Amino acid sequence: MMKKALLIAALLCALLLGAALHARLFAPDVGVVLLANRSSQTIASARVSVCGRTFAFSNLPSGEDAAFRFNVAGDSHYEVEVTLDSGRAMRNEFGYVTNGVDSFDRIEVTDAGVTLRNAQAQQ
Repeated sequence: MMKKALLIAALLCALLLGAALHARLFAPDVGVVLLANRSSQTIASARVSVCGRTFAFSNLPSGEDAAFRFNVAGDSHYEVEVTLDSGRAMRNEFGYVTNGVDSFDRIEVTDAGVTLRNAQAQQ
C-alpha cells in the first residue's frame, strides 16, 4: 500500500513538473516579426505597434533586418510608421493577430511603401 502511494505521488510530481516545463519552454500565443528594409535608403526610424506594445528601431541600413517578439494578448493588428533618411514618411495598418495562434510575420519596407508578408507563406 505504501509503495502504491509513493508511486502515485511520484507520478503526480512528474506530471506537474512536465506541465511547468512545457508552459515555460513552449509559451503559447507568441508573435514574431521581422522588419525587413528593402528600400534603397536607411530607415532613420520605425515604430511598429501591436497588442498594446510599441517597438522602435532606428538607423536600419538598406538590406538589413530587425526582429522582435511579443505576446499575443488578444485580437490586434500592426500599425507601422517609417521614416527614411530622406525624410520621407510612410504609414500603414494591416494584418491580424489573435490569441490561440502563434504569429510569424514579415513587414517589408520598400521604396514603394510598407507591406505585410506572412513569413510562413514565404517558405
